[in-house]
Amino acid sequence: DETTWQTVSISPSALVAGTNTIAVEMHQNLGTSSDISFDFSMVGTDAVSVTRGPYLQLGTHNSIIVRWRTNAATDSQVRFGTTQGVLSGTVTDGASTTEHAVQITGLLPDTKYFYQVGTSAAGLSGNDATTYFYTNPVPGTVRPYRFWVIGDAGTGSAQQTTVRNAFTTFNGSTRTDAWLMLGDNAYNSGTDAEYQSYVYNIYPSILKSVVLWPALGNHDTAQSTNPPASLPYFELFSLPTSAEAGGFPSGTE
Repeated sequence: DETTWQTVSISPSALVAGTNTIAVEMHQNLGTSSDISFDFSMVGTDAVSVTRGPYLQLGTHNSIIVRWRTNAATDSQVRFGTTQGVLSGTVTDGASTTEHAVQITGLLPDTKYFYQVGTSAAGLSGNDATTYFYTNPVPGTVRPYRFWVIGDAGTGSAQQTTVRNAFTTFNGSTRTDAWLMLGDNAYNSGTDAEYQSYVYNIYPSILKSVVLWPALGNHDTAQSTNPPASLPYFELFSLPTSAEAGGFPSGTE
């Protein structure tokens, strides 16, 4: 009747990265028939999607940790390279998880890399002009540096987004070497949901391109002076304990 959609499901394994070709044949009862019509639509449904991030942690002159969260447990893969669209480097972690943290090592210092996060089967986020990171220069390098430093930021108020917008407007395309959060990052108690609302949802573009170094505030611990290892803050961030990024070992996040 030319109005009813005929639906067929195909596996993603039938597709390849890059250009795919769909070939269609039309068959009429008579070659002289004049009522032929055709319409086609292809709809992708991802069982797995990124629900947080990607965001950057523990950056050094030759390594970085890329983190993200998915709605379903999968393995983890980061593809990276110095040219957008040519991501020839790959790091894969085969463990199935929703909290993905992949460390990339052996990087060039003071270099811009583009990247994409996903699974070993498919990329889920990135591989575009806004998803990148810089490695640090070699320790001791003397040059101008730019840091963004904010404290008591995670209130969810209009002032929070005003400060963010003021920084991005002022900064423009200038490289930000590091981002420091001085504590009270997610009011009122530093729950996972509060971090989602007041950090990850507020700063998505900055999180995926600038390494974040957070500090712990009383509002991140629900006022606890002896917070447990299960505190969301400790689970959400990959922080040095053994001087992985220089300095002295603290033995604790």
